Formats: sequence, structure tokens, C-alpha cells
Amino acid sequence: MFRLSNRLRASARPIVQLTHKAMFHQRTALPYDATNGLEPFLTKPAVDFLYNKRLAQLIDNVNRMTGGTDHEGKSIYDVIYATAQNPTQAALLNNASQAWNIGFFLESLTPTYIEPRDSMKRDIAHHFGTFERFQSTFEQSALGLFGNGWTWLVVSSSGELAVMNTFNAVSPFTALPHGHKASRKGVSYASLSEKIDERPFVYATPILGLSMWQEAFIPDYAIDRESYVQNFWKCVNWSAVEERLSPMRSSLQPAW
Repeated sequence: MFRLSNRLRASARPIVQLTHKAMFHQRTALPYDATNGLEPFLTKPAVDFLYNKRLAQLIDNVNRMTGGTDHEGKSIYDVIYATAQNPTQAALLNNASQAWNIGFFLESLTPTYIEPRDSMKRDIAHHFGTFERFQSTFEQSALGLFGNGWTWLVVSSSGELAVMNTFNAVSPFTALPHGHKASRKGVSYASLSEKIDERPFVYATPILGLSMWQEAFIPDYAIDRESYVQNFWKCVNWSAVEERLSPMRSSLQPAW
């Protein structure tokens, strides 16, 4: 089964880490100075809520639910992987998955914008036509979500860069039903059964993620989701995105 590569997992320096001495998960420091928030995308109170309150709450829940069980001592990723197909573990899965998602989201940002390198733009343009078309596809996918969820740029198990949505707390690297939306060049696999059969989109490794949960955008934007999504680009850390992509570059497939 497709899993995050060890090289990717090692290079990500996740915010949510396992403290081996106590076998509990804890937050590590944000990889940037968020004293003034992540303007113009997120204000300081919004970042503070996501990191110091919401993420802390989720990690506390995971520690409480895994303590004394077979899942104690597992990484957040391995907890998600082990519980994704078990309905009786839904509460643990949701808390672990949302903790991972929020950590990944915050790691993808920077208060000082970092322009994507030409190599990054070429890889994206190779799969979407142009870099601008990728951004448009990503924005349309995010704004098309109804209810809470996430929008991702992923590398699929077949080596394709794609945009996909997951709903609620679902992480993109677990097994996904075909009904999940994954698109390249504005085409939704979920609406084209022949494309699903031709190129099944089952597992994915995320390299960029955007929270479309109300808790992320309402504090600063109320219901103006469009401005929230547009301002996201102003704080994306493209160096982090490329670092995640780098170990998988050799497996990328040509556009079709």
C-alpha cells in the first residue's frame, strides 16, 4: 500500500512529533516567527488559535485516546494509517488526521513570501498546462467545497501532480474512495468514470494543503472565502513545497 516515503517524512520536520521518552505527541515550534501572524493571509489571533488552541486540543485528545493501547508510541501518521479503515476507531482517526492536517498546513506557510523556483513552476506547468492554471484549478476546487474540508496539491500513486479535496478531517494519504475529487487541468476524476478506471486515484502524497474549515477563515474573513483563498498564495512557502516534492521527482509521469 502506498505510504509517505521515508525521505519525505524525514524532510518535513513535522510540527506534531512523538516524544519517545514519554511516548506522547507534542507540538514543536512553528518553523517561522509568527509574532505578527501570517499577514496578509492570517492575523496573529487566527494563527494563535490554530496552533496554540486547536492543534493543542487535538494532540491532547490523541494522547488521551492512544494511552495504554496498541497505538501508544506510534507516530501521528501511523495512527492515521492504522485506523483509517476501522469505523470503531473513528474518533481517534479524526483527531489524529486533523492534527496532522493542521500541522502540515501551518508548515506550508511563511510570513515572508518565498517565490516558487523555475523548476517548481515547470513541474506544475507540465501537469496543469501553466502555473496560473494550477492556481485557478486549486482555487476553484477549494471554493467548491461545501462544508469543512481541505484542498491539496498531491503526487498521486501513479506519479501525477493533481489537485484534490478531502472532506472534514480526512488526510489525502489514506485510501480514498473514487468519489473524492481529484483534478488536473480542471478535469474532475469523480465525474468521469472512464478516467477513474483508466487511472485510479487511490493514494496520494500531499505537498501543499489549504484548510477550508470555518475555524481557519471565519476569524479573519467571516464568509469571504474567496479573499481567504486568494490571500493564501501570498504566504505559501514554496521552498517547503519543493522540499516535499524533491524525493518524488523521478517518479513524476508526463502530462497526458
